[in-house]
Amino acid sequence: MSTWDMRLRALPGIPMISTGDDIAALICKAAAEDGHQLTDGDVLCVAQKIVSKTEGRIVRLADVTPSPQAEELAQRTGRDPRWCQLVLDESEQVLDLIGRHVVTLDHRGLVDTAGGVDLSNAGIYDEGWACLLPVDPDASARRIRDRIRELTGTTVAVIVTDSLGSPHREGSHGAAIGLAGIVAVEKPPTGDADLYGNPAHGDLNRVDELAGAASALMGQSGAAQPVVLIRGAHYTTGDTGITPLLVRPANTTMER
Repeated sequence: MSTWDMRLRALPGIPMISTGDDIAALICKAAAEDGHQLTDGDVLCVAQKIVSKTEGRIVRLADVTPSPQAEELAQRTGRDPRWCQLVLDESEQVLDLIGRHVVTLDHRGLVDTAGGVDLSNAGIYDEGWACLLPVDPDASARRIRDRIRELTGTTVAVIVTDSLGSPHREGSHGAAIGLAGIVAVEKPPTGDADLYGNPAHGDLNRVDELAGAASALMGQSGAAQPVVLIRGAHYTTGDTGITPLLVRPANTTMER
């Protein structure tokens, strides 16, 4: 591959995930069967949903008892009070309400919608299941990275991805929520300059760029392509986790 060549491949053959499944082993098997043995320096983008499922982060709404705060939030948004309770449980603060959308700062430091609580691909809608984000997505990424190294002897970077929304843009986009083996924020290389010879400034958010590219291959809803192999990406290795990428909002509009 040339300096400018980066390849992405959505790995086929990842099955439906259940609690306790060995995601790393399933990824290694899928890559091998697809003719892509993992090599040092590869980046694996893994959808949050399958990570949450293997970690048992699936909740039945029938088992949730709404608090008065959840009932109030339900009245203001037109949402199920049990769903609202999960949103409050997963959030440090509710930052804003935009129609039926609840913008939150969750316990991981992520500004997202509904504290990451998601009803899609959690189970059959009529049975009332919800999927929560991993408790510690960085730790989840490290476990997958370490297990792959144990199984194959190769060192890869792992990015746990999710579809995040923004109050300032329509729709959602792929973003990183957990990292292993790749730094969250890169400094421009020493001596870098722009086209006019001016010193380069500005940090690089490489992980969201890679997560967004992978998300385009993963698809949404029923696409069932939750793991993307990226080969040829230029990145800085390290275990900073996602924290350096997160900026806490200066103001809030609604307290829990």
